[in-house]
Amino acid sequence: MIIIGERLNSTRSQVLQALESKDEKYLVDEAKKQEAAGANYIDLNAAALLDKEAETLCWAISILQKELNIPLSIDTPDPRVMEEGLKIHKGQAVMNSLSGEIKKTRALLPLVRKYRPRVIALCLDDEGLPQNSDKELSIAARMVSLLEKEGLRQEDIFLDPLVRPVGADQKAGELFLESLEKIKKNFPQVRTVAGISNISFGLPRRKLLNRTFLVLALKSGLDAAILDPLDKEIIAALSAAEALLGKDPSLKNYLKFIRSGKCS
Repeated sequence: MIIIGERLNSTRSQVLQALESKDEKYLVDEAKKQEAAGANYIDLNAAALLDKEAETLCWAISILQKELNIPLSIDTPDPRVMEEGLKIHKGQAVMNSLSGEIKKTRALLPLVRKYRPRVIALCLDDEGLPQNSDKELSIAARMVSLLEKEGLRQEDIFLDPLVRPVGADQKAGELFLESLEKIKKNFPQVRTVAGISNISFGLPRRKLLNRTFLVLALKSGLDAAILDPLDKEIIAALSAAEALLGKDPSLKNYLKFIRSGKCS
């Protein structure tokens, strides 16, 4: 499982305050804790700063890359800000995110061609959120085709079937898992990714729902997850699920995790 650490998002009040005040220590500490907990990428979002987003994002990328041994996932809805971030990022970043919306593809595909990031591609188009798995698969196929034409390898494409809150739609989890299975069957070399905590939005005992959903998604073909790597329970569930599903040869990672003392 590829883990994208979600904690440096400006929707969190502490992160927003740190970005506004240019609190380098807080941001670096948060990022380093996620790296130490096993994150492969750190997601960085400064969108809540509005007109100061580009300046703040670039400042944060610069200081974080001096301290981390892993790359960043640049998370912004603004193509102009995305380019500023990709321009200064050293090594291969993740573009979070592209979608099938025509305006979005026209703005972001040239950046894929120029900067060669890995790309999170949302299964979303100008018709809005798909209402069935066949529609999600159709959008996924279009995204793969567009990105391959730009020279991107399938392994650098992360398809996101979009997790919706189960509290708003009781079929949301079922739709996601069904879409995930179809995407992996048709595009086995392409990565799949999900923002795990979206499933529990607005509900009590969110961590219980999140870790259960992650295990189900892993069984259905999930390759990468945007989550909090400091959540010991979800990491424990992930480690156990990989062992039980035959995704951990010789149980090396599971035994390492147990010996680390991170599991209660």
